[in-house]
Amino acid sequence: MSETPARGGRIREINPNELDFDGASPSEQFDFDAQERRRFQRAMLEVPIAIELLGDADKSLCKGKAVLRDLSLDGAFLTGIEIEETTDGVKEEEIGEFKRIQFTIMDGPFKGVEAAAQPVRVGLKAGGVGVKLEEGFSFEV
Repeated sequence: MSETPARGGRIREINPNELDFDGASPSEQFDFDAQERRRFQRAMLEVPIAIELLGDADKSLCKGKAVLRDLSLDGAFLTGIEIEETTDGVKEEEIGEFKRIQFTIMDGPFKGVEAAAQPVRVGLKAGGVGVKLEEGFSFEV
């Protein structure tokens, strides 16, 4: 059996009182070799989606489009987010603090499938948002 290669990027809580900035090797303070852990396997996709960002009490903030990538049973990564229509009276700073996102797949065999998700991280390097699916996907059979 082959081992999964180690990947960096795991987040852990750091107590500032335990950091020794005068030490000889500051890299010893961090777990750079931690393996990434996921509950479910991810599928690499590039599927266009329609999105709606929601604020407090599910207030509609704006609508637009994005690209669905790295899909799993409980999460996804959305890139290429473009806001096309902002709800009247919504300020720009409100959009940046959205609480939920609803999306609909716009193309391919899963066209029309909908899901709701919550943002869990912003991927600055990849330019997107990691989301946790709330209840999976809804679609007609």
